[in-house]
Amino acid sequence: MTKGLPMSVIIVFPDGTDWFKANWVFRQLAQDVSDRYSSDAEVCKAVEVAEALGALDLKEMNDGLRRRVMEALTTVARDTIKGIIAGWRPHDAKEHALYCEAVSELAKGLKGQDNIGASSG
Repeated sequence: MTKGLPMSVIIVFPDGTDWFKANWVFRQLAQDVSDRYSSDAEVCKAVEVAEALGALDLKEMNDGLRRRVMEALTTVARDTIKGIIAGWRPHDAKEHALYCEAVSELAKGLKGQDNIGASSG
């Protein structure tokens, strides 16, 4: 018997803070990251595993991969907000607004991590 996907997904930032959302938000985000960064197998694998586990722990990730994953998440979030990437249900204004709000929170959380890892080590 297979276990279903987790109902929610948490992203733990390097400073220990987190972003916790329903799994449909992360599923769309992971899909958009995989589409945009299809040439980076490690980034795609990281979001795929996170979707299955219900967690993406940036705090425990090695520096090189962490930087690439954070850059991918930031770019996809920003491009979704700008309308460059369609994101979740672009034809349903209410659902799409909820999704954009969630990825906007993610982008803010990631922005606050800019110096993490660079100064400590």
